[in-house]
This record gives sequence, C-alpha cells and structure tokens, in this order.
Amino acid sequence: MIERLFFLAIQSSATFAVVLPLAVHWLLNRRWMRYPSPTPEACKDDDLPFLCIVIPTWNEANVIESKLDNLIAQRYPSTKRRLVIIDSASTDDTVSIATDWNQRTKQGLEVIQMPARLGKSSAINRVIQELKDSDDVFVMTDAEAALEDGALRRVGRWMKDPSIGAVCGTLSEQTEDSAYRGWYRWFRTGESRADSTPIFEGSIAAYRVDAIEEIVATSNADDSQLAVLIRNQGLRAISDESIRFSEAPITDPKESHHRTVRRGQGLARHFWRHRSQWFRNGRWGTILGLNGYQHTISPWFVVLGILAGIAHASTVLLIGWFGGEPMLLDRLMLLIDAVILASLGIGFTGLRVPFCTSAVAFLSQNIRLVQGMMMLQFGQSLHRWEASQTNRGSR
Repeated sequence: MIERLFFLAIQSSATFAVVLPLAVHWLLNRRWMRYPSPTPEACKDDDLPFLCIVIPTWNEANVIESKLDNLIAQRYPSTKRRLVIIDSASTDDTVSIATDWNQRTKQGLEVIQMPARLGKSSAINRVIQELKDSDDVFVMTDAEAALEDGALRRVGRWMKDPSIGAVCGTLSEQTEDSAYRGWYRWFRTGESRADSTPIFEGSIAAYRVDAIEEIVATSNADDSQLAVLIRNQGLRAISDESIRFSEAPITDPKESHHRTVRRGQGLARHFWRHRSQWFRNGRWGTILGLNGYQHTISPWFVVLGILAGIAHASTVLLIGWFGGEPMLLDRLMLLIDAVILASLGIGFTGLRVPFCTSAVAFLSQNIRLVQGMMMLQFGQSLHRWEASQTNRGSR
C-alpha cells in the first residue's frame, strides 16, 4: 500500500511538473500567434545595410563550393556585402577549394584559418574580432544550408528597423516535415510576435554588429547565445518564417542522434547560465523562463515519471498476484500509462497520427536533453561540432 502510494505520488507529481509548464507555454503561444505577423519595410539597394557574411567550416570540402555559389546568387548588392570563411583547422580540401573558387569568381572572399579546432563558438569569437567599421550586420550561415532566393535581402530589410537586433530563418517545410520541427517553428514564431525568441537557427542568423559581443567559447548554441545577449540589451531577436533555407536530411540515425544531443546540451547550458532572468522583466522573462525550464528541469521529470511509472505498475501487478485490489487511482494511472504507451507505439511505426508523432518527438527530445546534460556532468562537452556526412554528399 505504502509503496504504491509512494510511486503513484512521484509519477503524478512528475507528470504535473512536465505538463503544466508546457500547457502554459502552449496557451500563451496560441494568444501570441494571434498578433499580426511583422513585416520589414521595403528599401532600395542603396539603403540596405552592409553585411559581413560568415561561413564557419570544418571539413566542408563536399559542400563549400555550392554554398559560396548559393550566396553570390542571392539578390543582394555585391557592394553591400563581404564573404568570410572562418576555418577551424580543416584536415580536408575546404580551404583550397574556397581559395580556387575565389580566384575564379573574383568575389573577394576572405579566409581566416584557426590554428586548431576549438569549436564553432570560439571561431565566431575570432570573427567578431575581425569585424570592420563598415560592417553593419554580422550574418552567420552554415555550409550545408542552401538559402532560398531573397533570404539575405529580407535580412537586410529587417536590420533597417532600429528595434531589431537579431533575426534568423527557418528550415523549409519541403526539406523536413517532422512533428518536432512543426512545434519548434510554431513556438519560435509566436515568441517572435510577442517579443523575442531565445532559440535561434544558426543555419542563417543575423545580428546587429554594434550590439554583439563575444560568447562563451567552450559551449555551443552560439546562435542562441548571441540572440539572448542582444535581447538583454533591449533589442528584439526574432525568427522569420519568410527567411527560408534547405538542407539535405541526415539519413544516418547515429549522426542524427549525436546532432540532437549536441544541440540539446548547448541549449541546456545556455538557458542555465541565464536562470536568474527566468520569469522576470515581463514577457521576455516569461519566454526565457518557460524555455529554460523545459530544456533543463522538465527533462529530468520526464525520466523520473517513466521510472516511477514502471515501479508503480510493478507494485500493482504484485498486488494482483497476492490477491489484493488496486485502488481507483492506481487503475486511472495505469490507464493513462497504457494510452501513452499505445501512442508511442503507433508513433514509432511511422504512421502520421498527430498526437502519436508528437508524443514520440517529445519523448525523444527530452531523453536526448538528459543525455546531453549527463555527458556534461561527466566532462564530455560537445562544443566541437562534427560535420554530418550523410547530408553533405560527395564531390
């Protein structure tokens, strides 16, 4: 009796601790999504800001040339931008391919070579030191991300608004239509309409030069680090669904898992550093707090709830073996467990049942967040990025 109540109380409390903040976030975001979608004002070429477009690389020989071609194909005046590669000691032909491309196209590409592979955040800090007085906007874009037409011009238009300090794009729906991505895009859009989003998409992200500063070099989530730093200075940091990019999907499950764990670890560290700001200073504090809680605390309650649920179900089964009767609360919780397990089972089959796919995405994301935080506790920092191979093809 006491054991059943103990495990039941833990499971119920963990469920409440996970569901309540998520429900609050969902309800608030529904309200925020009713706000009008902001649009930057149109402007002439001469009025566009000067962009410093940076591509961080490490062993990107397979994609660097197509990336550079993609950038110069954008409808942005060549007199209003400069291209920079910051290479973290690649061991392949990334630098030589980029150099040959520059000699052929005469685009004035600048290549900065790091003496060692220290991670993307360290590379970004190195570029920040190289920014010039003529640079108005610092644009960061990943080597494997192909920008859709007009992406850079929309970035430039946004930066004409003095209230905007940072803007990022979104992954094209044609590239990936997953439950996680759908929820991710929805929350980032709502937060941006309400105030700002603390989670940025580094595949294409832009920051006002006079508002940026160096970030924590031994951690990743460099894109989100810069976004929060800028928002804390009073400028908005927004995600714009009209700034689109595409990239080939990662087909290797191990690569996909590692990438998600790495990203999760970086976000968990990022939010925990800013925990003193959670739920303070109005709407921005609420957004930061809800995301921070869901990336650092809620995942542990998910794991705790799972373990307590297994223990509770085991004790109820033992009661049956010894001729006892489970309580109504026992039966209710077992019914909820059965529904969740059935939903996960359907979701894992790949059938497109909305709640089921969302349940699988939610569980997977939280388990990987816990894995990333546990790795960090054992001294395994993932701030040195690994270029995925299955979404980069071959030359």
